[in-house]
Amino acid sequence: MRVVPLLVLGALATACAESPVSPTIPLDPAFSQGQGVEEASAHAMRWYDVTITNLTTGQPLSPGVVATHTKRVGLFNLGQPASEGIRQIAENGDPSAAVATLAGTEGVAEALATTAPIGVVGGTAFPASLTVRIGARANANHLSLAVMLICTNDGFAGLSAVRLPGGFRPETWYLPAYDSGTEANTEADGDIVPPCFGLGPVGGMGGGGRTQEVGVVSRHPGIVGGAALVPMLHGWTGAIAKVTVRRVQ
Repeated sequence: MRVVPLLVLGALATACAESPVSPTIPLDPAFSQGQGVEEASAHAMRWYDVTITNLTTGQPLSPGVVATHTKRVGLFNLGQPASEGIRQIAENGDPSAAVATLAGTEGVAEALATTAPIGVVGGTAFPASLTVRIGARANANHLSLAVMLICTNDGFAGLSAVRLPGGFRPETWYLPAYDSGTEANTEADGDIVPPCFGLGPVGGMGGGGRTQEVGVVSRHPGIVGGAALVPMLHGWTGAIAKVTVRRVQ
């Protein structure tokens, strides 16, 4: 598998925390009967552009993880405890743990970390859309990804083990907001990461602390207000983001 190393902006790093070689096909009777060709096809890389577009005006999205893998691998499950990788993304916008875990997981074709935040609709700090190119194989044709909702305690948006397009026609998914269940939704300044106030619609300091919670991944309840976050500014209706996947090779 190929793992692309994490490149996170300095502010996010502190606050938010070999190309594959195709196997040799033996020149034996199995190859002459087509089995070797099938094996080569199963290991050949196919390339996809994955575009994540923010649909909100008040929730910038952090750098995150994008991975291709077999159907037996997933990134998160509703009603189940979040992995450490998801916790680090949802609480801190740090995808390094998720990338490292996926890199050591059987069935993963490629795991990479995105390199920049995704800005809000109408914002100027960062574009509201980001595209990454990732490789997959015939036997590793599923996609997972996750990014943090920066102006939340432990909110994230993501996909877990969806099937990649079989042909060159693009497919689109709309992402709801999830809660990792690992940090209480205090919405307090001291528990929100500083980039929220650098990228989001209101000022503040952001302490990046946490009030631990032992729960499971669930749909995010939304912004309540009464502390550092404001429902009218940081809230959302419907999907947080859309993901469009297009095979390019």
